[in-house]
Amino acid sequence: MTTQHDHTRYLDQLNDDPHTFWESRIKASRWMITKTFGIGLLAGGLGVLGQGWLEHAAPLFPFISQNYGIWQTVYLLALILIFLLWTAALRQKFGLLHNSKQGLAMQHRIDEQNARREERAQATRERREQLRQERAEHTIYHKAGGRSTKFDY
Repeated sequence: MTTQHDHTRYLDQLNDDPHTFWESRIKASRWMITKTFGIGLLAGGLGVLGQGWLEHAAPLFPFISQNYGIWQTVYLLALILIFLLWTAALRQKFGLLHNSKQGLAMQHRIDEQNARREERAQATRERREQLRQERAEHTIYHKAGGRSTKFDY
């Protein structure tokens, strides 16, 4: 049986304010980087301690002491694999942060473009309204003056 995830919070956040969405995503990305980095440091510390624990456990357990070289190699390979996975996760988190910053910058450019477009549209509407008023005044002037002649300017 599969479970469905409720994405309404995410979708509501998308529909509200794009700036809020991008800023929260940047904040979340930074927090994920911090957590991933902290987990990596913890794993590194445990890796160093684990080597000592493996050395101390070798005399206690005969299956470790008989194959100590193999155990040490497997342990080293596991540490390398964990390090590679940690590096990939950290790289992914930095990529998400970069993507989020680009999204926020793009949203700012879109808002600026929309504001400029609205200013141009408002200026055009004002010019049209001014022309209508001038035409109306001109029309009223000529209607009030009586008949016009050929040389009215």
